[in-house]
Amino acid sequence: MKISKSNIFFSILIVILSLLVSCSGSPDRRLSIDTGDIEISSVKIHRYEKALFTIKKDSLKSELKRISKQFSVFLSADLDDTINLIQMNDFITNPLNVNLYQEVKKQYPILEDYNQEFTQAFKRFKYFFPEKELPGIYSYVSGLLYELPVQFISGQMIIALDMYLGKGLEEYRRIGLPLYKIDRMNKTYLVRDGIYELYYYHFLKKPGNDVLEKMIEEGKHLYFLDAMLTETDDRIKIGYTENQLKWCEENEKNIWAFMIENELLYSSNTNTIRNFFTDGPFTHDFSNESPARIGEWLGWQIVRSYMKKYPELPIEKLFTEDDAQTILMKSGYKP
Repeated sequence: MKISKSNIFFSILIVILSLLVSCSGSPDRRLSIDTGDIEISSVKIHRYEKALFTIKKDSLKSELKRISKQFSVFLSADLDDTINLIQMNDFITNPLNVNLYQEVKKQYPILEDYNQEFTQAFKRFKYFFPEKELPGIYSYVSGLLYELPVQFISGQMIIALDMYLGKGLEEYRRIGLPLYKIDRMNKTYLVRDGIYELYYYHFLKKPGNDVLEKMIEEGKHLYFLDAMLTETDDRIKIGYTENQLKWCEENEKNIWAFMIENELLYSSNTNTIRNFFTDGPFTHDFSNESPARIGEWLGWQIVRSYMKKYPELPIEKLFTEDDAQTILMKSGYKP
């Protein structure tokens, strides 16, 4: 039988493609799901800031009572108590808060795009975790509560829109926030931060006794974002710039070698843990081009490797596996 040149070329091409796939790693098929048949109520973010800052201040008590049923997550206090009424009046007449509300109103006239993004993420959540409850979502002006831009109260997600007004907002600098934080205080991170907190709410994070345990826990958290936000760029998921993410990818082998050679994986030293997991402009053991929280990024790659190696493993099993050493060993991670 005569073998044509085209057949030989085709065979060689198949071999090359197979090698490329094996080198790059197969995609996590577990995350390629169809949510078309998942039935949930479409998300509608309830806008407490609009209701609060537009009430008639000369009828404060009756106005607050009028909106209290719809916004009980914020207005559960005794509205007949004079002290509570004074505090509410001070909040809505504070010039800072009034200015923040005006900026929120300008930048977020409607929230339809965010409603749709949350709806898609919630559909994926319901697919993977059908027994778990989905929260309602409320927006508000917090008065620059920067430590808790998104939080859960009484099972409801509340989002401080004044913490997503962009790096041009002068108030962020006035209260002394560092630039690396301000760079992430914009619309791009709003849904990401909400889903990030959803993990905290449903899956109790263990603090970890050493670097490895903390790495794997943080890696699980970021893999949760992989599962819920498939259209979101990795740099947004972890909060890096493009250059910082590129630095990690190009130096992955060196980072891992540094951890192993310096016997850091099982270190419980407070300074070591702080160095690899605390937010900041960069990681001190590496160059100024490196990002902070490299331990999170490394844990993410290990968890991804683990999940790709076991494509039949249900996602929920990842979050019930408490042995970080088991995940590391079974992952076959070797950059």
